[in-house]
Amino acid sequence: MKKLTVVVINLLIISVFNNSSFAIQTRIKDVVTVDGIHEAKLFGMGLVTGLNNTGDKQSQVTQRFVENMIQNMGITMELDRLDTKNTAVVTVTAVLPPFAKIGSEIDVQIDSLQTATSLQGGTLLPTPLFHPLDATKEVYVMAGGVISLGGYGASSGGDSIQKNHPTAGTVPNGGIVHKAMRLDVFEGEELVLVPYHADYTTAVNIADAINNELSYTPKPATTVDSGSVRVIIPSILQNSDENIYTDNVIRFLAQIGDLKIIIDRPARVVIDEKTGTVVIGSNVAISEVAVTHGSLFVTINTETDISQPSPATAGQTIVSSETDITTQESEGWLTEIPESTTVANVVDSLNALGATPRELISILQNIEKNGSLHAKLIIR
Repeated sequence: MKKLTVVVINLLIISVFNNSSFAIQTRIKDVVTVDGIHEAKLFGMGLVTGLNNTGDKQSQVTQRFVENMIQNMGITMELDRLDTKNTAVVTVTAVLPPFAKIGSEIDVQIDSLQTATSLQGGTLLPTPLFHPLDATKEVYVMAGGVISLGGYGASSGGDSIQKNHPTAGTVPNGGIVHKAMRLDVFEGEELVLVPYHADYTTAVNIADAINNELSYTPKPATTVDSGSVRVIIPSILQNSDENIYTDNVIRFLAQIGDLKIIIDRPARVVIDEKTGTVVIGSNVAISEVAVTHGSLFVTINTETDISQPSPATAGQTIVSSETDITTQESEGWLTEIPESTTVANVVDSLNALGATPRELISILQNIEKNGSLHAKLIIR
């Protein structure tokens, strides 16, 4: 009996590039945030009910959870034979926006914590969410509602079907804000703009755009480093009335946000080895270099022999196998990659090699080690 096993690995490569000759102008508010303005990650643990026998199976954690909830409600009942197959203990998380007000609604994320196989059809009971860094343990959001799943699962007679993850879902607008975050970013005499991607050229462009377009004296914007631009609030906007002052600052920030700048894109090559994806930035360049490469194919041939004794003997059936592994390497050749200063030229040069995605990843890694790839190589 022969069993032939051939291992084939297919990878996908996507080259994304922009023509650097076309400078794209972007609004400042689309590429920066204001220092001190941030979201809050909230966390809690809750109970999902209404499951169709897909909840936690014989879980002491779930049983204790239900017991504590019932006792906290002041209900007395026999809990010795509490069945939890229609309930599930879950983790509940949410992101509180920086300026969310009391009474506003936000989405919450639900994830099974125990042995539940599906949360389909379940309802999250009212669950308080807390801020991990708040020692007072005040409730920021109260979550609850019908769970919406991005997948489903079903089984019958030993057969099953599943799409995505039926043990995770969301409750759209299922969280009601009970405590808003207090942010004091508009109460000082300056603002700090933080680019999403730190870059010295981009930071300078932001400061220059503010100083050139706004006729305030002295110039309000100065570059602190690659990741921050300090903007002094002009004294003409400062007012003894706090409400008027805050309104002036927000209008000033809105005026700054609408200014357009040119973003300097760093030279980067990002490689995802798991999916075989390669993304090449617009400013990547390659010096002249010679490359040789080839392909290696591995074939595994397994032959199984079965030896049976004659009926008149007391011997045993013996199963043995013999595996033969052979390799075949394709002929490699030396190819010259000319100096390339644009992404289009870089892609054309690499495509001329006729390399597979896996080979291309290896080629880029070795060109970078050689010093001929003028970009930062990021491997995920």
